[in-house]
Amino acid sequence: MTTNNTENFEERTTRYEGTPAVTSSRISSLDVLRGFAVLMIFVVNIKMMANGYNHYADRSLWDGPYDHLIAYVHSVFVHGKFVTIFTALFGAGLALLLARENPVPVLIVLKRLFWLAVFGAIHLILIREGDIVMQYALVGFFAIFFVKMQAPLLLALGFAIQIGLLVAGIIAPYEDETVPVLWKYGPEAHIEVKRIMLGTLSDQISARLDTFSYYMVDLFVFGRSWIDKLSVMLFGMALLKIGFLTGELSRKAYWQLGLVGAAMGTALIVGRLLEQPASPLGDSVVNVLWRIHRFGGALFWSALVIGLVSAGWKFSALAAAGRMAFTIYILESVIGLLLFSSLGLGLFGHFSLGGLTIITTLVLAFFLIAAPLWLSKFRFGPLEWLWRSLSYGQRQRMLRGEAS
Repeated sequence: MTTNNTENFEERTTRYEGTPAVTSSRISSLDVLRGFAVLMIFVVNIKMMANGYNHYADRSLWDGPYDHLIAYVHSVFVHGKFVTIFTALFGAGLALLLARENPVPVLIVLKRLFWLAVFGAIHLILIREGDIVMQYALVGFFAIFFVKMQAPLLLALGFAIQIGLLVAGIIAPYEDETVPVLWKYGPEAHIEVKRIMLGTLSDQISARLDTFSYYMVDLFVFGRSWIDKLSVMLFGMALLKIGFLTGELSRKAYWQLGLVGAAMGTALIVGRLLEQPASPLGDSVVNVLWRIHRFGGALFWSALVIGLVSAGWKFSALAAAGRMAFTIYILESVIGLLLFSSLGLGLFGHFSLGGLTIITTLVLAFFLIAAPLWLSKFRFGPLEWLWRSLSYGQRQRMLRGEAS
């Protein structure tokens, strides 16, 4: 599928109503890519749910028969790539709502962001300390000011922010000594995290409240993570406007961009292979290589998936997962809580990475089966329906065929 990319973005998006209530108005490539991203995020997140931040951050700590190989595959192909895609898609979603010829009212979008922040705070405090939903919502309040910018300016601004973050990291590196226990690294911290996860509900909520405070300070004051997320959202807006995310480039362009992404993704690997013990890579160089690796991997997976969709691949199950991405993201955390904490089976620390891979495969298979079945009966995922009803201030139709 090819299209004239000089065509006005607002004209191209008038055919998309921006409402998940109408299947025909969905953009298939966005749904498929979002579904793929939310499922692959679980591949990474389950490691922290099952064994704490130690094992999430340091792949050498896994000691099962195939753990080092699995952890290396995660590092090369998964870590950082899919959360980057997910963030870019959030920015693209804001542009899709606000930058077309008949935009959704700004007040509705602001209410959507407000309620998303509320859901994120509940998720962070009661379910899992690794929430991204609240962060997206809060950064989204800034991102909406950029939705009507032209794609070249959005790309330039996104790159400028990334370069600024690199320079800031070199000139004024930030080390936070107030990291909450659930995000601390080291054997003593790991023991304390295990005590919390296998302790009482009060223990877990107390630890997550500390995480909540840390998130706010780290996001907006010291950690600079909000501006990194903002830049990725700007990239998402730009990629939507040039037709990349909607499958409107030529098939050749997607394969070429995929190869570019793959080449970028090898930067960190090559850098580490060339590193000599006598002269280790400086932190700033590693930071540069990591950013190139992260964005290259995200570009590779995005170009591959969207290229296949534009070539006619349906990926119906992934598209259904994408339409229920909010529900699935929260359910992933609930599953982790029930498997690994004292609120469920209490299996924290019991699994090798190989064992977690089996669990992950079963969970993802469940979502790929359940999402299409659910959407055959209902118009929304459960949380999507609640979020939309709260945003519009009235109950939305849930059952297919339900009268207005």
